[in-house]
Amino acid sequence: MINQILNNTLKSSLFVLLFLALVQPFGIDRMQEGRIAFILGESLLAAVVIFLSSLAAAYIYNIRCVSEASPYTFLKITATEITLITLSLGAALLCYNGWFHEGDLFIYWHDNDGTLTLWPWLTMCLYVAIISLFVFLFHTFEYRTKKLKNELNEVRAINMLLEQRQQKLSDEENEKACDSKDEDNSQNLVTIEGQGINASLTINPANIIYVESMANYADICYIADNKTRHTTLRITLKQIRASLEDTASIVQCHRAFLVNINFVVAMSTRNQGYQLQLFGIEKQIPVSRANTETIKHNLLVDRLSS
Repeated sequence: MINQILNNTLKSSLFVLLFLALVQPFGIDRMQEGRIAFILGESLLAAVVIFLSSLAAAYIYNIRCVSEASPYTFLKITATEITLITLSLGAALLCYNGWFHEGDLFIYWHDNDGTLTLWPWLTMCLYVAIISLFVFLFHTFEYRTKKLKNELNEVRAINMLLEQRQQKLSDEENEKACDSKDEDNSQNLVTIEGQGINASLTINPANIIYVESMANYADICYIADNKTRHTTLRITLKQIRASLEDTASIVQCHRAFLVNINFVVAMSTRNQGYQLQLFGIEKQIPVSRANTETIKHNLLVDRLSS
């Protein structure tokens, strides 16, 4: 985390240095001498304040790596950083300007009659906030780019494992089919009871591909006689989960979907989140943010241990 904060501090400080050198605010353009020393001093002061503020924000939210944080957490951390930087750097720069130009740290904190005034500090905070806005936009772009890169790398790793496992899973299923063709498979069947007369489905849970909730109904997609079939029952997703609670391969990936991870052949990422591609199914199954880690765990850990 320290390395990341140092890296961001260096980038932000370089931006401040370039801004001061090119725009020359705070009367820098009117300085006859000491201009370079003044710019370097303000840039160094900004670097110290940015580092301490970033460190404080990371400590407050107990974050080890900002690039791995959720967008909401990133916004909270960044907002906290900007607030701390704006208030503290505004005060630090006001004192530095007073010391550099007048030899008195607190001269700009008082009116001509010696009365304490906050207007110069508020004005300096406004300047700092404007500069921080550009830095925030840069870090937001950088955060988004890193997050997308990490997600793509993770998806590539998952898909590589899925591709390697497809043939093995197919061979294992064929062996199981051959070994159990003369056995009674009735013990593997479960009955999903819906509301209404004859509203039930007796099925081997291993043949279920996915279940989609539609208000008070559920569409169950499964394989029967080597064909993909659908059965719609008046039943809630919660009730179906209870009927299939002993089937570890069927997990919830979205508030409206249950999916059999043994049928997952690929995973992709979009702006709206992750999606699953299932064997023999054109439909993309969404993965909600709340269930992302569970799905990744099942695809990576469970498949590697199987």
